[in-house]
Amino acid sequence: MSTTPTTPLNETVLRNARPEIAVWLTAFVERHGGFVGSVHLAGLAEEGEIVLVAAHNLPPAVQNGTSVIPVGKGMAGVAAQRRAPVAITDFRNDTSGVAVPQGRAAGAKGSLTLPVSAPDDDTRPLAVVGLGFEDVREFTGEEIETYRKDAATVLEVHAV
Repeated sequence: MSTTPTTPLNETVLRNARPEIAVWLTAFVERHGGFVGSVHLAGLAEEGEIVLVAAHNLPPAVQNGTSVIPVGKGMAGVAAQRRAPVAITDFRNDTSGVAVPQGRAAGAKGSLTLPVSAPDDDTRPLAVVGLGFEDVREFTGEEIETYRKDAATVLEVHAV
């Protein structure tokens, strides 16, 4: 029996959870051999924010800390702002300033966030899909494109 205290999920995480997206996310992470994953959606919070709606293997403290992210902050926020994938070879030792300390607690090393835009308007981000790996990774352009195309299928379970 563990004596380690567990952090409960906060009200924001629980309120915004989308079980159908969580099912999709688990399959996405497993398809790509990942370790952790997340989906943030735009439009559920204030303008300029994205909201966590699904997580795979992310500790509750990380989910709580990333429940609402300002666009431009952290990997997911930067991906939403740039409307371009953000890749980090070793999240735990990153010095670029994009990886925030809260996210390091997830335990992933190679990490990637993929913005998903509206099908009819690539300037309007709808979601950001995060994928983390247990090992250090150099992502190739081809890999990123494969992950990006698959990440866009989240729109099949999230009505635009």
